Amino acid sequence: MQKKSTSKLEKSLKDYNSIDSFLNDNSNELISQSLPSQLQEIIEDKGLTRAQVVKNSNLNQVYGYQILSGVRKPSRDKLLCICFGINATLEEFQLILKQNQFAPLYARNHRDSIIIFAIEHHKTVLELNYDLYDNDEDVLQ
Repeated sequence: MQKKSTSKLEKSLKDYNSIDSFLNDNSNELISQSLPSQLQEIIEDKGLTRAQVVKNSNLNQVYGYQILSGVRKPSRDKLLCICFGINATLEEFQLILKQNQFAPLYARNHRDSIIIFAIEHHKTVLELNYDLYDNDEDVLQ
């Protein structure tokens, strides 16, 4: 069965008299996967190891593993680093951000446009940080 679009799902909310009914009727439409399982699925699909992801993310090794295992909830910047570590596509970046309650990357935002450029041009976190620094923006840490 095909999933409803987010806008259709949002519109259907007003037609319900009870949130419980909405949740029950739309349970297959709602996100139920945790961040660690979401990331692990992508890591496996791309044939990567957790060690490669942590190294490519340019994060402290312990902190990176804690994010991947669910011990720590990352900030938006840390999650972006992990996404770079898994060589995520722009679509995967946006989905991971949205599903974990972070603002998606926005091309009209100066800093986000630099990040989007780095994603689309397959840059590393280190290369991105040089571009951010050169453009007076906060680097990913």
